[in-house]
Amino acid sequence: MKILLVEDHPGSRRNLQRLIAKRGHDVTAVGSAEEAEAALAAETFPFLILDWMLPGKSGVDLCRELRTRPNGDEMFILLVTAKGDTEDLEQALQAGANDYLTKPLDIGRLNVRISVAERQIRELTERNQARAALIESAQTMTNILEKTTDGFFAVDSEWKLTYINAEAEAMVGQKRDALLGGLLWEKFPALVGSIFQTNYERVMSEQVAIEFEAVDATGKIWYDVHAYPSNGGVSVFFRDISERKKSETERLTTSKLESLGTLAGGIAHDLNNILTVISGNIGLAQIEAPADSGSLLGFLSKAGQAAQHAAHLSSQLLTFSKGGAPLKKVVPMGDLLERSAEFALYGSNLRADFDIAVDLWRVEIDSGQIEQVVNALML
Repeated sequence: MKILLVEDHPGSRRNLQRLIAKRGHDVTAVGSAEEAEAALAAETFPFLILDWMLPGKSGVDLCRELRTRPNGDEMFILLVTAKGDTEDLEQALQAGANDYLTKPLDIGRLNVRISVAERQIRELTERNQARAALIESAQTMTNILEKTTDGFFAVDSEWKLTYINAEAEAMVGQKRDALLGGLLWEKFPALVGSIFQTNYERVMSEQVAIEFEAVDATGKIWYDVHAYPSNGGVSVFFRDISERKKSETERLTTSKLESLGTLAGGIAHDLNNILTVISGNIGLAQIEAPADSGSLLGFLSKAGQAAQHAAHLSSQLLTFSKGGAPLKKVVPMGDLLERSAEFALYGSNLRADFDIAVDLWRVEIDSGQIEQVVNALML
C-alpha cells in the first residue's frame, strides 16, 4: 500500500519511514504541506500520516483541505501531534482525521493504528470494487435492454414505472420521460381489469413468473408477454405477435377449407352416382312413353333438365374440392342465359323475355358458375 508521510523533522521522518516500510508498504516521505500537495498531484495515496506542526500550512489545515477534494473522503488520515489536550484532539477529528497519535510515538500504538488503517482501506477498496462491478453490471444490463427487439418495462412494489427501454417506448408511442415515475395503471388505463393486470398482480403477490399471450383493448394487437418478479416489483418483456397470429388464423382457415373440400369432393362423387341413375331412368322413361303422351314427355324433359342442372351443381362441388379452379368451356352465351333463366323460373307464374343479339360471341366460361349467378339474380 502506498503511504504518504508528512513530517518536518528529518530524523523523525527517516525513522518513521523505515518502521512503516518494514510492514511491506511503499512510503513516500516529505517535509511540508506544500511538498505533500505536490506528491498528491502526481499520484494517489490511500493512507496519509500528517504531523500537526509543519512549516507554513499545518497538518490540520492540510487535512481539512484534502477532505474537500473529489474522493477526499476515501483517504485514511492519521494525524500525529505533540498536543494532548482534549480540545486539540477534537479539533483534529473535526478537521477530518480518521485517527491520531500523540508524541512521543509509541511503536506498538503506531503498529495498531497502521493495522486499523490497513483494514479500513482494504474494506473501502472492496466496497469500491463491488460498487464499480455493480455499476458495470447495471450498465451492461442497460445496454442489453436497449438493444433487445422486445419491449421491456419494470415497476416497483407500488406499481411505479422505474424503467422503460427504447423498444417499449416506440411500441406504446409515448416518451419514457413522461412515463417514468408514474403509476402503471394511470399511464395505461386500458390495462385496468384486463388479463394483463390480473397476471401482473399475480406475479407480484405470488412471486412467480408468468408467460401469456393476450390482445390489447383495441382487439387488433396481440402480445407475447413474459412477466417476472424482481426486487419487490415486476419486470415485463413483451413483443408484438399480431402477424404471427394472423398467419396462424390463415393456416387454420386454409386447413378447414381443405377439409371442407375433401368432404365436398366425396359428396359430389356420391351425387354424380345418384344423378347417373336418375338421368338414365328418365331417358328410359322417355323411350318407353307413348308418342301421344305429350304432357308426360314434357314432364320427363323438365326432369331431365333438372337432373342436368344438379349435375352442374355437382361439378361445382368438384371444382371447390380441387381448390376452386373453374371448369371453363367455350359455349354460346345466349343459350346458356335462356336455359338458366327458364330453370330458375320453373314452377312459378313468372315468364322471362330475352333480347339477345344474334351475333353474340361465344365465351369461355364455367357454365355451372354462370347458372348460379343468373339463379341468384333472378331469385
